[in-house]
Amino acid sequence: MAPELELKMELEVEGVDTNSRDWDVQQHKVEIYAEFERRLSAAFPEGLRIHSFEFGLDRGWHKELEEE
Repeated sequence: MAPELELKMELEVEGVDTNSRDWDVQQHKVEIYAEFERRLSAAFPEGLRIHSFEFGLDRGWHKELEEE
């Protein structure tokens, strides 16, 4: 079983703010992935496998999925 998951992670990245473009964020892929992997390893010490990884700025489209 290989579910597709979407996660939101708050992370301060130098030079990136709410007015940045996704291209600007992509320039920090290595450091963002390293922090993502560190957090997942802490949450799942038994391990997990990541087949693909995409990221970008939060544009708020997921707000419709929030519980009221």
